[in-house]
Amino acid sequence: MFPANYGTTQLLLLLFIYAGCFLLSLPLCANRHVAAAESPISFSFDFTNSSSYDGRDLRLEGDANVHGNRVSLTCNSHTSRNLFCAGRISYVQPVPFYHNDTGEVASFATQFTFTIVLPPLGYPKGDGMAFFLTGYNSQMPPNTEGRGLGLMNLNTGTAYGEDRFVAVEFNTYTSNETSDHIGIDVNTVKNSVKTTSLASPGLGGTMTASINFTSSSRMLVARLHFDDDPSVQPVEVSAVLPDPVTSLLPPEVAVGFSAATGVKNAELHQILSWSFNSTLAPKKPKLIGMFLLLYIVVGACVFLILIWFLLSWFMGTRERNSIMAGAGLRQFLYRELAQATNNFSRESKLGEGNFGAVYKGKSLKVDHGQKQDVAIKEILKGSSEETQDFLTELNIITKTKHKNLVRLEGWCCCSRSTWSLMCWCCLKQVDHKLFLVYELMPKGDLDNHLHKNKDTVLPWPTRYHIVKGIASALVYLHHDCRPYILHRDIKPANILLDDEYNAKLADFGLSRIANKSNATLVTTAVGTIAYMDPNCMKDGDVKFNPSTDVYSFGLVLLEIVCAGRKTRQQVWELYITKGAQALTVEDVADQRLGGNFDMEQVRRVLVMGLWCSLPEGSHRPSMREALRLLEQDDTPLPDLATCAIGAAST
Repeated sequence: MFPANYGTTQLLLLLFIYAGCFLLSLPLCANRHVAAAESPISFSFDFTNSSSYDGRDLRLEGDANVHGNRVSLTCNSHTSRNLFCAGRISYVQPVPFYHNDTGEVASFATQFTFTIVLPPLGYPKGDGMAFFLTGYNSQMPPNTEGRGLGLMNLNTGTAYGEDRFVAVEFNTYTSNETSDHIGIDVNTVKNSVKTTSLASPGLGGTMTASINFTSSSRMLVARLHFDDDPSVQPVEVSAVLPDPVTSLLPPEVAVGFSAATGVKNAELHQILSWSFNSTLAPKKPKLIGMFLLLYIVVGACVFLILIWFLLSWFMGTRERNSIMAGAGLRQFLYRELAQATNNFSRESKLGEGNFGAVYKGKSLKVDHGQKQDVAIKEILKGSSEETQDFLTELNIITKTKHKNLVRLEGWCCCSRSTWSLMCWCCLKQVDHKLFLVYELMPKGDLDNHLHKNKDTVLPWPTRYHIVKGIASALVYLHHDCRPYILHRDIKPANILLDDEYNAKLADFGLSRIANKSNATLVTTAVGTIAYMDPNCMKDGDVKFNPSTDVYSFGLVLLEIVCAGRKTRQQVWELYITKGAQALTVEDVADQRLGGNFDMEQVRRVLVMGLWCSLPEGSHRPSMREALRLLEQDDTPLPDLATCAIGAAST
């Protein structure tokens, strides 16, 4: 249990601390409901498997009902009884949207698979369904059938009070003015905040939707995949919600689905599965009883006094116990990072990503006492097991050396409490911070240059140099490392540029060391959806292999050339229509280039982007093949026409 080199005095001190922890745990164990209340809201239902959910977890209103292996929102029939129906289901427990005392707003993510069964040919369809957040005490309003979608009274046109809502609608009502679309609604479905129209055949069959809300940016993003027809490209709608977000809804909300049919329109709306995750936990209830409160206060004081006297000993043993000791990296003290970032001030923040914020650290001492500016990344992790896996993986990654990979200078781990020097035991703490210290890339990330920086435009020679740099890094990770390394989150925001615009891959937070079974992992789908291999967009047994990185690399190539001017689908259609040699690159290339580029190079990068992003992983090239095609101008371009079937689905 204890290391062999621990002395008797050290063991006694540790046992004394463990005893204090045990005493503190007694009242906490007696109040397990408090600990449970601190956990963020999270649930997952598979309605096709009755053992995966309890009917008491759902609140059914109107015509909604559980029908066989799915939940029906409207009348489960295509007869006249299906006309003029409205129903909704919601999670029976309140979900915190924000905390009144702190003003903290929840971020959330939800994914659900649903089916819209359209009426027989010749009968009008309508009206659709929606995912919503509304007041927890709200009930389905009257006169909400048809275009009300079960959300609002058509007579009033706008929801008020507890009936206010934020929703993502999947609307099937068609007329001369409207067609099938997805939209974001705030308190009314008559005038959506933002909509995206769908091409024929529109909504119908089995589909999977993912909806994400980020509280820091107020951005709500909904993405829809057509499960029955993978050749149809996914669609997306996004909008920034009004500020302040707290004015839109009450502190506690109900989350769920609603649907309606009209007086002449009929269709079935059925939910097959649903998962929901929030970052905000319900407000912790106050502990009852003066004795219990006194017990906790006294115990905490005793424990903190012990820590105070043992702090110097902990500092001496911290590095020896670190699992990163063999990585050859320096372990920084938290106070060193705080000093370099002016206590992690807003002015020092460079950006924020999936794993946490990135700060600029000034004049931080690195190896050999040399001072230099660095980038300090805060990694937020939730458990000791996750941290152990992450650091073990990072220990292997730090042994990689390549000019196109961002260099890791060191790391720091500390408790989230004010006793930040207790780094020796951070891997045993549930609540902690992990900081990674990287070399600073002065020119920022590629995404900023392609889409946000209006002052300067990357010339084509620089872009082509960046393309080859990224390819070189991936060749190293896939072919020269043993075992090979998968990045799994290749996107412009993770491609950083130095003073000479040399590209370096960053953010190995999602990377995996491949195993002999070809990197089959039981995990949740990770990465950035816009750049993720469609074959990996699922939970459970996910097959990760080098072709998943190749797919993301292909989309990045197309973005480097087009900078958002054309989608992958549009470039593919031009290719199929005209062929590689007749592809008119002026029609797709970034207009800011003003035509100043090597036409053959641009064509080569476009074809490579299409090849790498083919739907079938077996049709994609290896990174060695991709780099060879980019570096050798005399290498003939591949004929992708043989892969045309299904290639437009990405």
